[in-house]
Amino acid sequence: MDELSAPNVTAKFGFFGFILGAISLVILVVQMSALFEPEPEKSAATTIGEIAAEIKDSAARALSGEPAPVAPPPPPSYGPMITIVALVMAGAAMISGGIALYRHEPTRLPVLAIGFGTSAIVMHFVFWLALLICGIVLLVSIMNNLGDILPS
Repeated sequence: MDELSAPNVTAKFGFFGFILGAISLVILVVQMSALFEPEPEKSAATTIGEIAAEIKDSAARALSGEPAPVAPPPPPSYGPMITIVALVMAGAAMISGGIALYRHEPTRLPVLAIGFGTSAIVMHFVFWLALLICGIVLLVSIMNNLGDILPS
């Protein structure tokens, strides 16, 4: 009877791909939600005070002949790098799921790995496509109403 039963194959590649796909999907969802996080706003008085101080310092430097100070470099942004890593993980999940199917591992985890990897990539593409379409619609509506905004 042992010769007729299927060999017991563990789903190593399928499980690895499933984990990669799930992590990449979560990372991309968190990245997308971070785009809509509001910036901390300063009060009008604080902004006006900072502008006045900058004008005073700039005028003092101009009168004394000192060169303008070098602006500090902006802090590094890790968002694009994290997105690229998440998309590479999604691709690795799809490849790992394909390898698992090729090795005839149990099909549930490899199919989920391929599904999670594909959905992460498609979700990222569709999200940016939707933002692009919304931006175009906004620009077109502004241009159509430009005559009503500006005095004639």
